[in-house]
Amino acid sequence: MGELRLYAIGIEEVRSMFGAPPQWAERLRQQAVVALAPPHTADHGGLLSKLGPIFRRPPGTPVLDPDDPVPADLERILAGAFVPAERRAASWRLLELLIKENAWGFTSLSLHGEKLDSLDFALARGGVHAAAGLRHLLSSHTELPLIAPRGLLVGFQSGEEATWMADSYRQAIDEIEDGDDRERVYALANWLDGFSHWADVAPTLQRPAPDLIGFWGVT
Repeated sequence: MGELRLYAIGIEEVRSMFGAPPQWAERLRQQAVVALAPPHTADHGGLLSKLGPIFRRPPGTPVLDPDDPVPADLERILAGAFVPAERRAASWRLLELLIKENAWGFTSLSLHGEKLDSLDFALARGGVHAAAGLRHLLSSHTELPLIAPRGLLVGFQSGEEATWMADSYRQAIDEIEDGDDRERVYALANWLDGFSHWADVAPTLQRPAPDLIGFWGVT
């Protein structure tokens, strides 16, 4: 089954994770440790020793999947270093985790490829411009220095475009015939409505206004 995952976060914040300055790198490192450390481990051995069960394997901890992140994947991202092809899937898993940790908001939909296309078609029939479609979002390059592995699509739209998408989706709801598609579009419009509020709050926290970053892949 495919899954569409949407995040509200400034694209420049994501780009700055590659070759991150020391303070930002340390914050990202702490977030990765908390999110990826295996449960019930003793507090010793340093931060990076906690990152992933390959470094700590208490009883009952599953064997590490080849595409699970390890400390070297994190350090490559933080240093802006080259990522070997065999570590791209793991690095994207880790990058998405860091995006989620720092995002203003997150939502997801279970959508296989054909359903993603049919939802875009339903939006188009409801009067939504193709540039506000989900495929267009996923095909808009993020300009991140990391090649996506086979089966993963990643794209972004600006926060202003996300707000436009919300308005377009809401206007199309009554024109969408399929009940399931109508519910999906309603949920997406409600979530996208948050961009206006997040953009207003961002300057008070000295953060850039969020953009819309989309991931789609087979789960």
